[in-house]
Amino acid sequence: MSTERAAPLIWDAIERYFVLLQAHASAERMRAEIVTDDFRTGFVGGLIWQGEQGLRDFLAARAEFFDESHTVEQMSTPERLSDGRWLVHTRLSFSLRHRTEGAPASDAFTGKAFHLWEFTEGQAAEDGPLEGEWRVAAQLVEGFAALDENARRLFADPASGLDADDD
Repeated sequence: MSTERAAPLIWDAIERYFVLLQAHASAERMRAEIVTDDFRTGFVGGLIWQGEQGLRDFLAARAEFFDESHTVEQMSTPERLSDGRWLVHTRLSFSLRHRTEGAPASDAFTGKAFHLWEFTEGQAAEDGPLEGEWRVAAQLVEGFAALDENARRLFADPASGLDADDD
């Protein structure tokens, strides 16, 4: 498949991923609809959640967020990897809200994130992969920009994951 044909399918997979993530879909639904069994997410050079249990742990770590928005602003040209997967880099803006128990108001977390993504062309069928069934194999944060104070605190230690509370 050409990069020109892959690009819109990859963009669609990213959008489907964020729809499910923002809806707080279960790990089972994420695995059934959008991520691979060996899915990994986290921070390049930091904490990585991988596989089924990693997905559960990742979803649990971010379960307290609501009123989420992730908008992809830019995507690199897709690159075919030697293992057959596809790689892209994205820049996106995000906005999340979190409410600490007993707090009079919720806190906003905003900024821009740079991700490295890997995709598969779909689950193998008897006659080969299905174009419309692209899956996210990896979503890894490479860096941030324009973070507000709450987001700077949340992502202060990529080796530890997420820290939404003022501990």
